[in-house]
Amino acid sequence: MARTEPRLSDKELMERTLRDMPAFAAWSSLSMSRLLAISRLQWHARGDSLSDKDRAPEMLVLVSGSVLYVEPSVRDLDAGAPWTLLGTGLLLGLPHMLALEERLFEYIASDDVVAIHIDGNLLFELLDSDATRWKDMGYMLISQALKLGDLASSQMAGRLSRRLAETLEKLAESQGTRSSESHSIHLRVTQRDLAAILQVSRQSVSKELAGLSVSGVIEVKYNAIVVLDPIALRKIARPPAVQQAARAAPHAVGTRENSAKDIAIMEKTLRGKQAFLPWSAAAMARLLGSSRLERHPKGSVVWTSLGGVEEYLLVVSGHASIGRVSPEGERFVLILFGPGDFSHIKPTNSLNLHRDYGSYDCIAETEVMTIHMPMTLILETLDSEPMLWKEALLMSERLQESYTQTVYRQVTGSLRERLASTIQRLAKLHGVRAEREGATLLKISQASLALLLQANRQAVNKELKALAASGAVALGYNGVTVLDDEALGRNANRSREI
Repeated sequence: MARTEPRLSDKELMERTLRDMPAFAAWSSLSMSRLLAISRLQWHARGDSLSDKDRAPEMLVLVSGSVLYVEPSVRDLDAGAPWTLLGTGLLLGLPHMLALEERLFEYIASDDVVAIHIDGNLLFELLDSDATRWKDMGYMLISQALKLGDLASSQMAGRLSRRLAETLEKLAESQGTRSSESHSIHLRVTQRDLAAILQVSRQSVSKELAGLSVSGVIEVKYNAIVVLDPIALRKIARPPAVQQAARAAPHAVGTRENSAKDIAIMEKTLRGKQAFLPWSAAAMARLLGSSRLERHPKGSVVWTSLGGVEEYLLVVSGHASIGRVSPEGERFVLILFGPGDFSHIKPTNSLNLHRDYGSYDCIAETEVMTIHMPMTLILETLDSEPMLWKEALLMSERLQESYTQTVYRQVTGSLRERLASTIQRLAKLHGVRAEREGATLLKISQASLALLLQANRQAVNKELKALAASGAVALGYNGVTVLDDEALGRNANRSREI
């Protein structure tokens, strides 16, 4: 007679799930009991929202199932464009804790979901009671953010056949169920969801899946994909990279002496960031001594993941594009960095993820001034005073969510909607007050806008003229002035006003 595992209580199931996560693994029994006391286990049907705005802010951990990260207005999963698909083993909901200017996304169950709901405010109190918990939480969330960011960018950059293969590979690795009898991996995901995530038609996805099925790489089932040959899928997802044209390489860390003026600029800029305010004078001095202020001419490489050096970048002035280069050699611009923008804190081994495929780079779109800081030293300083992790993590999460919203608006909707939304958001982030009262000048070229929107310059010019004719913006040399923010917003959201 077959033996069956005894049914776990809700509390036991929650504890077992949380103990498997690095941020909670070392919690004492007493602390875990307190955490479980502020948590609840809940079942959600497909299409249900897990983000209840009427309750206190909550953090989520999926015990089973998966969720789509989508616009709050999207209740019909056939509508709108999800950002990505998220599964078990992740701590979700931190952006909803940070009082952002708006909540663009929420979590919608893509199949039946069992989730742990944790009172966010009380979780923060438990983290504050032991600074080392912020350190463990920091490392877990930055690793999680790196993987999710890479998943999202792989959905956008390159040819559909490879994008689909890479997306399936990563989803299967993070969310799939491995067979005990073979090497196959069962992944619960619908063709409809894959099409929405990849920003293509369902017919296009169906055609590509049929090709993978015929070759024996996958098997298509109802609301699921079975990866029969993970090695073959990996080879399709990560072909040998095309040799890129040579660009001037960025300087290596610490190769140039900083002047007293440069050091003063760096310290003033860093002290203006919430994460660096608590740093002691000695810690700041060490950081400034190992960092450098660089001035990059237009078109030069500010940083590349292929350079072999992991740095933390902060833009002081100018604009630089952050892009991902697909194995086919196509560069997809993810976002435009401006003054005050900075890269994410990353584990120092993260470069190994992109040596052979999908490399990232930062290219100066104008003359750019940046602070380059060694990631190792930043992590060492945070580790030496674990409470510093709190502000560093929260600042990074706020910016990451802002970047996610920006990129999402660049890739969803008609060209005019995407253009209007991109101008509106960049003007809020990087615009300066114009001579006309209530107007905002955004210094950005039409070429840069076309690059961000993955459109040709002629099409962008046509839509800019239409926006100007409506009175929303005025066009100038290497710049756009927002004259009527409400009118610009209406152009950005026309399809959602039905």
